[in-house]
Amino acid sequence: MKCCEESMSVQNEAFDEPVRLDDKDSEVHLAHYWAIVVKHSKLVTICLAAGLLMALVASLLSTPTYRASTVLNVEKDRSALFEIGATQQVIAGPDAEFLPTQTRLMKSREVAERVTKRLQKSAGTDPTHRESLSKLNSGGVQTNVEAVPVRGTSLVELSYVGTSPKLAADVVNAVADEYIQWTLEMKFEVVGQASRFLTSQISQLKGEIEKKEQQLQTYGRQNDIISADPQSNVTLQKLESLNQDYATAVAERVSKESRYREVETASADTLADTLSNGFVSQLRNDQARLERQYAEQLNLYKPDWPAMQQLKAQIEKGRQNLESVTQETVRRARDIARSEYLTAQRKEDSLKAVLQRQKSEAMALNSNAVEYNNLKVEVDTKRALMDKLLEQQAQTEVTSRLRGQGVSNVRVVDRALPPPIRFRPSYQRNALQGLLFGLALGLGLAFLLEYLDRSLRTPEQVEQYLGLPALAIIPAVGATARHRYGYFYGSRRKNAERDVSGEETRVELLPHQHPRTTGAEAYRAFRAALLLSRAGGLKSIVITSSLPAEGKTVTAINLAVVLGQLDKRVLLIDADLHKPRIHEVLRITNRAGLVSVLAENAKPGDVILKTSLPGVSAIPAGPLSPNPSGLLSSEAMSRFLEYARANFDYVVIDTPPISMVADAILLGYQADGAVVCVKGGSTPREQVARARDKLQRSNVRILGVLINNLEEDPTGYGKYYHYYTDQGTDAPAASRSGIA
Repeated sequence: MKCCEESMSVQNEAFDEPVRLDDKDSEVHLAHYWAIVVKHSKLVTICLAAGLLMALVASLLSTPTYRASTVLNVEKDRSALFEIGATQQVIAGPDAEFLPTQTRLMKSREVAERVTKRLQKSAGTDPTHRESLSKLNSGGVQTNVEAVPVRGTSLVELSYVGTSPKLAADVVNAVADEYIQWTLEMKFEVVGQASRFLTSQISQLKGEIEKKEQQLQTYGRQNDIISADPQSNVTLQKLESLNQDYATAVAERVSKESRYREVETASADTLADTLSNGFVSQLRNDQARLERQYAEQLNLYKPDWPAMQQLKAQIEKGRQNLESVTQETVRRARDIARSEYLTAQRKEDSLKAVLQRQKSEAMALNSNAVEYNNLKVEVDTKRALMDKLLEQQAQTEVTSRLRGQGVSNVRVVDRALPPPIRFRPSYQRNALQGLLFGLALGLGLAFLLEYLDRSLRTPEQVEQYLGLPALAIIPAVGATARHRYGYFYGSRRKNAERDVSGEETRVELLPHQHPRTTGAEAYRAFRAALLLSRAGGLKSIVITSSLPAEGKTVTAINLAVVLGQLDKRVLLIDADLHKPRIHEVLRITNRAGLVSVLAENAKPGDVILKTSLPGVSAIPAGPLSPNPSGLLSSEAMSRFLEYARANFDYVVIDTPPISMVADAILLGYQADGAVVCVKGGSTPREQVARARDKLQRSNVRILGVLINNLEEDPTGYGKYYHYYTDQGTDAPAASRSGIA
């Protein structure tokens, strides 16, 4: 025993100051988060079940939808629709931008409206199908149609999600057909305009040729000219050359004028897509992407959300930019066509003027022959021009006939069939989403509850928030605690609720009645930490708490029990003169006690009573006193404490809560130190901090904090104390020979 006390005096220097966590100790590890999850496992499980149930209900209440798909082969149209003349040029954008442009056109409002009208006109006799088609609108078609290019090919997968298999197949097939028809109509509309222009020009040339031929015949008859040979006349040869140049200029002017008329009458969007080398198509794709992003974001955010307003502004700005680029491209194309046309016209006018001068010169030499030849050349020139126009008209007529045959650069590879199974809802996907939502909700609530929990549960929390050493953790005692912590070891649990005498187990005498329990081991650990908490050892110890019902009386009694198990003389003092309980627990008389010593001058030896606990004597509170604080702060109390220290090895003093009265502060100042009891998982840490501050301001030495009645097992007592499970009955007795 002496050796044990000497070892305690050597080691207690480490407990001389309050313990605080440094940065390394305050680190939060994954085990901490896992402990939170395990602690709230029931809540997490309920949230998981709720998420799964919500997913199931949502799946059952959702309207089934079906997805039908068709595959299109979309190839580039290599024909030139704008260039009519000797020099034809194919204008097309880069291959990388062609398919995205076409997929966007497949989802255009024009195609959607054509599909809606077509299906509603062709509704069958099936009432359900007819009703579904009657509800169809262009907006719904645009929303539910999806066009995805197949990577590395010219194929496009076109799909539609509808409320019935037949509706889905009919809509997606109609979209494919109407898209092909629309592209044909757009293409041949321009061809038709060119054909009409050529027809008018040919008709005009025919009239001019007939007029010139009549003039030639009349002039020849009047001047007896049958033919004119320009081979022998330089002037005539030059005139013939100028006539050929003039004819070429006229043909070029007609070609440029045709080009100009086509550009002037063509659609601005078609011109911009064709002449911008894909730039306008890219802008449309970017605009469509922003609009899709805005539509998707509307499912998550409100329109007045700053990010949504910014995105909307960006869409508006892109729309304006697209309009500006389109107009600028069209304007530039029309300006170029007009400039080329005017240049050709000026060239024609210039050659015409030169030709007129040459005619005058030729007429001066041989006015009759020249005039005849001039008329003949004009006729030949106009005939050559008409031949070119007739050839071009024939080409446009062939292209127009292709329209009737339905020849297009887009063709259907696989038509859509009614899908045999539904597309949504998917029970597996919804269940997974429900589980993920439930898990996220459960974890969120678990961490929220942990954040809102202001109680103390672990030694680390005590040291972190109070700056005081945590002496021990006493687990909760009862049926729940026995099941959770293994209140009794071995196979004796069926008799755990009553002690050897047949009486019900009481936590106040737990180390005495059931020394092999987890709770008893916790009190012995508390004893060891307490005796090492102060340099020079302890004689008198005040047990208090910040609030009532935090286990201070239980702690005082059980501390006296485990100290008595060291073969020491222990005096247990009931200094809670407001609500004494020690005499009830120990079943001793309370007719005389501490009040008798302090107020009635009774001798301490007359009121100190022996108990059934080994080595433990007790002095009850005694009669009620009108001034408990005055008695505890009196000189008589100081003399009594001196007497107790002189006659006992340890003095354990049970005092009232600090927040109620100042008795604990008065006695703590006279004792060697005070132990603050805290109800684990219940007492707010702020309340304990206020009690700590009161004691420290009164120069009361705080030996540490004891966590009582903790429902959880954060320190793993059940694991550590199972060491004693397989030991003999002498294991607890062996522990009485040392501190632990």
